Amino acid sequence: MERVIEKIRKLLAMTKENGCSEGEAMNAALLAQKLMAEHNLTVADVADEHEEKSEIVEVPVDAGTKYKWKYRLANIIAVNFCCKVYILNKSNVVFYGYKNHADVASQVFEFLFNTGNKLANNYYYKCMKDGRDTVGVKNTFLSGFCEGIREVLGQQCRALMLVTPKEVEESFNEMMAGTKSVKSTMKINRDVHAYEDGKREGRFVANARSIEG
Repeated sequence: MERVIEKIRKLLAMTKENGCSEGEAMNAALLAQKLMAEHNLTVADVADEHEEKSEIVEVPVDAGTKYKWKYRLANIIAVNFCCKVYILNKSNVVFYGYKNHADVASQVFEFLFNTGNKLANNYYYKCMKDGRDTVGVKNTFLSGFCEGIREVLGQQCRALMLVTPKEVEESFNEMMAGTKSVKSTMKINRDVHAYEDGKREGRFVANARSIEG
């Protein structure tokens, strides 16, 4: 078991801050999460002896102010990676949870957010080249992209029986007491092809980054 714990620690250390690419960091984070679930290990079990065990932290990701689809993606990631999430100053997506969970969530979110924006831009220019209506097509594509990701990650989450820890839920609710939630809507069009194409891309990206075995 000690070998598994050491492997998980090494995977969790593979972050962008330590020189890894977004894709590498995401792969490592997903594999660490899966190993923890398969071996029934908690955050405290894999934490280094010098680290604060079961520490609840806030990990922000700057997603800018103009991308409203970040709200939908952030909620999907938080639910599937045992965290809570809130938006700070309309730009920072903040994942709230045990350190290892929040780190995983932030890395996965950042990779998928950047990937989704690139794919949506490419899709927009393809539509423009083909003479298709481009009004709202990015948001429609991204709405499908989020749904594809939700389906894949949701299946994994249910398979591993992952839930947000009670302590995190209670701490988050206490911190957010008295605050008001802000609803954000995305303007989409009725281009079914854009939605389905986005959904297919979301599934592909999530599956391509999943770790098997």
